[in-house]
Amino acid sequence: MANELENSKENSGTETKEEKTVDTASLEAKIKALESERDKLKQSVTNASADASEWKKKYQGKLSEEDKAREEQEAATAAMQEELKTLRAERDIANYTGTLTAPDIGMDTDTAKSIATSMHEGNMVAVIDGIRKFIASHDKQMAEKAMLNNPTLPGGNSTKTVTREEFDKMGYTEMLQFKTEHPELYKEYMNKS
Repeated sequence: MANELENSKENSGTETKEEKTVDTASLEAKIKALESERDKLKQSVTNASADASEWKKKYQGKLSEEDKAREEQEAATAAMQEELKTLRAERDIANYTGTLTAPDIGMDTDTAKSIATSMHEGNMVAVIDGIRKFIASHDKQMAEKAMLNNPTLPGGNSTKTVTREEFDKMGYTEMLQFKTEHPELYKEYMNKS
């Protein structure tokens, strides 16, 4: 192996000038070819970048228009959903209010609307509180109405005797009250009729 190394050293030293020239010329030719190839590749990269930029400009505007259309559609959908939610709430409140103001319940419109709104919102504490206030107000109105329809006897004295003529003029509720306050006199007037 040592002999082979020595032989290769001798051979390398014995190369002729012509071989060195050929090698240099061929190397220079290869370098020029590689530089030419490099320039072609650089030009290709530049062209590709320009094409990519052109495509990006062309389609970026299109994509942004699609994005704008999509955003507008989403905004319109959200607005419609909010309007639908509001309309449903108004419908529910109107239905509850109508039920509460019906003649069999007889609640005034403002109180009914307040309670209906609380019902729609699910605030049962406010619903119960509103109903309690309505019942108290209703009971007070009924008591006042009963007092107007059933006046106390003149003088306010329960020991005062009522004449037969006054008894005949009494309404049903007055007679019931008279019966509870003066049971014996009531029997007497009723037996004489």
